[in-house]
Amino acid sequence: MKKYYLGLCLLLVFCSLVEAQKELLATLDSSTRVSGNGEGGLFFAGTKDVNYRFSRRITPHGDCVDVVNGYAFVTWYKGGMDARNLMLSRKNLNVPNSNWVTIEFPHQHVGQGGELLNGTGIRGDSHNTAAIGVSTIDNTIHILYDMHAYRSSSLPNHFFNYSVSIANKAFVPDNEFTLDVFNSKRNYLKSGEDYERMTYPMIHRADDGSLIARYRQGGSGNGDILLAHYDGSVWSDNWLFHEGTLALPNRNNMYGGERFLNGKFYSGFSIRYSTNNNTDTSNGYMLNSGLYYAHTNDIPKDASTPWFDVNDASISLPIRNNINPNQDPVQIAQPGDDYGTASLPRSSSDPAWTVTANGAIHFVQRVDNRNVHYYKLATDTNFSSNVGGLIPNPQVRGEVYSYKNHVFMVELIAGKVNIKTTLEGASDWEIVYTGTESINFAHFDALVTGNKLYVYLMEDTGNNTPGVGDKRPLYFQEFILSETNAPVLIALEAEDYTTASTDINIGSSTSASGGEYIDSFASNQFIEHKFQVTTAGTYDFILFAANRNRDDSIMDIEINGTLYDDVLITRTFDWNVYLETKIPDITLNQGENTVRLTQRRSLSSEPDKIEFQLQSSLSTMDLTNQEVLVYPNPSGGVFNIQSNVQNLEYTLVNIQGQILDKGKVVQNQVDFSKFSQGVYFLQLTNQNNTLVKRIVIK
Repeated sequence: MKKYYLGLCLLLVFCSLVEAQKELLATLDSSTRVSGNGEGGLFFAGTKDVNYRFSRRITPHGDCVDVVNGYAFVTWYKGGMDARNLMLSRKNLNVPNSNWVTIEFPHQHVGQGGELLNGTGIRGDSHNTAAIGVSTIDNTIHILYDMHAYRSSSLPNHFFNYSVSIANKAFVPDNEFTLDVFNSKRNYLKSGEDYERMTYPMIHRADDGSLIARYRQGGSGNGDILLAHYDGSVWSDNWLFHEGTLALPNRNNMYGGERFLNGKFYSGFSIRYSTNNNTDTSNGYMLNSGLYYAHTNDIPKDASTPWFDVNDASISLPIRNNINPNQDPVQIAQPGDDYGTASLPRSSSDPAWTVTANGAIHFVQRVDNRNVHYYKLATDTNFSSNVGGLIPNPQVRGEVYSYKNHVFMVELIAGKVNIKTTLEGASDWEIVYTGTESINFAHFDALVTGNKLYVYLMEDTGNNTPGVGDKRPLYFQEFILSETNAPVLIALEAEDYTTASTDINIGSSTSASGGEYIDSFASNQFIEHKFQVTTAGTYDFILFAANRNRDDSIMDIEINGTLYDDVLITRTFDWNVYLETKIPDITLNQGENTVRLTQRRSLSSEPDKIEFQLQSSLSTMDLTNQEVLVYPNPSGGVFNIQSNVQNLEYTLVNIQGQILDKGKVVQNQVDFSKFSQGVYFLQLTNQNNTLVKRIVIK
């Protein structure tokens, strides 16, 4: 046994009770379809190198969503391959049940190297994203689109595509939002500048409403990153931020991007050296390598803006990367060295990353098909790192964002939106949201502004037939981000048992809670925990265990003398992934309680930790009811109730399940302004219906 203690100390050390820590809530507030009935976004159905190059994804893709002044803007290409028009849709989020209005541009996706334009082929190109940004200085909409290192000699009218609206037309009434608000397309931002061979456009808005455009000039492993600034009137000259067109073997290209976060402008990226596919001169990695970070405290209007590394030391521009790590000015980690398993570790994507309001830095990168997490608080000297587990799901790559001191990742797992979170400076991920829609999604892009998460998605229709599967519905989901006091939670490390059968083995793993787990758990072996409970009540029992191989892994679980036999343990497909197996409605008593796990199917699972979570007397599930709309949400306390259901009565319940207020809905409104800020549950009922809605008082 791992640890021995005596008396009451034994009982108290083995369990932790967590009540005070704030938890992140992600509440789905609305989900709407962007594309109209019979319409859909472009998808490259068919066969690679026949119907498309690189990947099937083109909509949504890239920097394609912006939300400002209560309006959402999304770009897309019209499906199918016989259409391919650039599209811009806008929705007024300030008005409940407002419709999406869409502008169709005459420009059509040109395809791989312009094949679709000149009729020499049918291949689409997934690089040709459509970036959007809205300047709030002059209320103009800017779109950069459909480019992949093209030269003017081959595509004189389409090598660089830029559309900008007339001033003060971004927020016109819906009936005026038409193609007429846009100027004619042009092939430049500023006349006289070189815009040939550009790829991966992005547009970022600063706090003053000005814009930063960025793009790569050149190719994979041989490109420069250029930036330009829009001051509300004109664009600046392009200026060099990252130089990759160096002499061999240092020739490279940045893979990543930039963000304005909390008043600063950050850059997070990996590097792809042009020598990566040459075994004689390789820098030791396949495709991308390293994690890099830099920031400026100012709006970067030109190359003279001061930039800094992770230690706030001044760096000079342009950034020039060298294979020698001692000469990489902004490298913070090398995941290929730390977690690579192949002779040439492979990182095929740019990293997902964020910086919190407190300055904590988090990066997630995939190395040899495992996801690794690097993180540090602003006060930490060095980065910590972990691999596997929920960092994130091994089969997908999500995007990382932050809200207050919470870091969260948005992913698609089995076609559903999945949100998992950890506190800043930590790597203790927990799932806080999983979608329940009847449809599945194929891919997404997302944006966080304030306390809102916006997720822009394409439906996975499952049809990959050219001419049929190349037109798929698009959706837009709005989430409210908020905090709540963590529920009463009793946590027991599996290896910290009170008693056990003989020959229990304890293994170590960086993916396990506390770094250890029960290894080689044989048939009829058991572990037993005795623990103290201060709040008696009904709990959910949750076992976190790894189960790589078996769909029929079972345990007997006995809690305070009640036996739950042949409990099926969730299959995880990986010994380094620990997922939940839950038994609801467990009664725990005040004082000492006992739980015993007995393995029934030998060596089929490895327990990591046990949790008991106190249930609320009211479910937190937000039931779908199209007849009732509660808005605004969050609110200062006054909520409007839009419904065709008559004689509604309300009950306000806190997250502990306590009823705080009840009465009749009068004049389609309820007023809870006397209650403190936080998350509550509003129960609306009449004789035939009940709706529970999660609301936030701000």
